[in-house]
Amino acid sequence: MSPVFYEKRSEEMFIGSICKYPFPLHVHDVTEIVCVTSGTLEMTIAGRPFTVHPGDIAIAFPSIPHSYVRASEDAAGLALIFSPDVIAEFTHQFRRKSLVQPLLPAEEKDPALDQLIAAMQHLGIQDDSPLKLGFLHLFLSYLFTCVRLEDSQKHLQSSLSYQVLHYVSEHFTEPLSLETTAHALGISRIHLSHIFSQQLHINFRQYINSLRIDRACQLLHDPSCTISQITYLCGYGNPRTFHRAFMAQCQMTPSQYRERLSGSAGSV
Repeated sequence: MSPVFYEKRSEEMFIGSICKYPFPLHVHDVTEIVCVTSGTLEMTIAGRPFTVHPGDIAIAFPSIPHSYVRASEDAAGLALIFSPDVIAEFTHQFRRKSLVQPLLPAEEKDPALDQLIAAMQHLGIQDDSPLKLGFLHLFLSYLFTCVRLEDSQKHLQSSLSYQVLHYVSEHFTEPLSLETTAHALGISRIHLSHIFSQQLHINFRQYINSLRIDRACQLLHDPSCTISQITYLCGYGNPRTFHRAFMAQCQMTPSQYRERLSGSAGSV
């Protein structure tokens, strides 16, 4: 299974077209709702695979890992991505509850939801329209009459996983260890190791390296950054460790990666 990564989102609310390309397993502190109107979309939510058909609604609460696996060529629909605090009336549901079933089939939803989806698509609510908050409020009011919520220990575990990923995403360029990270999060080293192995399906050091090498790949696009600079910007104490980690993840050296991007040798 691919490792989960923490996605930072700058906007408080996005209402627009669905994601039609593969997007890896990730978590974030926002709610993500996908309403498919044509074609099909294959997703995973909390480790379970789903095929979202026209009329279906897929829902990922904050801190729940999810991914976009594949979309049909004719796939279309509406994505609602927003902070759970954007409408105070529903904050409790998003923060304290979990969904019994993250997929709402077309035949089980209130017909009013289809009208709201069509209206949001027609009006292009992804812009700064003053109507978007009103439409979202109405949408959630109807949605919560159609889905079942529960208090769940799994939700608490997912929230802790989110906190772990959030902390690591903020500090992965620092000299992190399992011990220092566990201490910062107020949990035991064994508990933290269990979260990575059992819930995130990757060990701690592998995950840190994956974040660092992803950052390195981004920096290698900038010809003004030397590979020596990138080594330290990504949290590696020496070039040998950086090269070894880069080779393990990308099957080539940083210089070869840069040459493939630019067609010329990178600076060292």
